[in-house]
Amino acid sequence: MKKSVWDVLLKVIIAVASAVMGILGGNAMNL
Repeated sequence: MKKSVWDVLLKVIIAVASAVMGILGGNAMNL
């Protein structure tokens, strides 16, 4: 695979992980 493809995949994974953690963190604070 091209290096650029891996860069995009990593960015997407990090973005999704950040969003999930943000949602979980927000729910925890609301509780």
